[in-house]
Amino acid sequence: MHRLRCLVVIGVLAVAVCMVAAGPAAAAKGGNNDTAKQCQKGGWQSLFSATGDGFVTQGDCVNDGAQGRDVFTTAGEAACKQIHGAFAGGARPTTLWVCEYLSPPNPIPPASPAVLQNACVIDGGVSLDAMSLSGDTVIGFCDTTTD
Repeated sequence: MHRLRCLVVIGVLAVAVCMVAAGPAAAAKGGNNDTAKQCQKGGWQSLFSATGDGFVTQGDCVNDGAQGRDVFTTAGEAACKQIHGAFAGGARPTTLWVCEYLSPPNPIPPASPAVLQNACVIDGGVSLDAMSLSGDTVIGFCDTTTD
């Protein structure tokens, strides 16, 4: 009888330990499902990491999402986040995107942060124009024309 009771107690403890250990593993298993879906079916080829670089494989893209890193639809969006700016798609037909950022710490027009200039070229733009708004706010436009 004593032996049976010990086996039952050991069994209950083993189940409890397994459940406690499995909880965090089950929570971490899912990763970022939205990012994984964006990366599938060739989507990774048109996405960019937080550094503005493209992904080498679908697995690299999914891995960034699983690590909680952001995945961006354009190099400009990633670059704008790097300089703590607010990103938006272009409102004009010749504008790919705009990034509103603060100066300082970023350069004031006519200079623009190099990361934005490089991203504009990666995204297929021809020129990055920037202008100062009120206060310390600057807006950069990635355009497909030089006009």
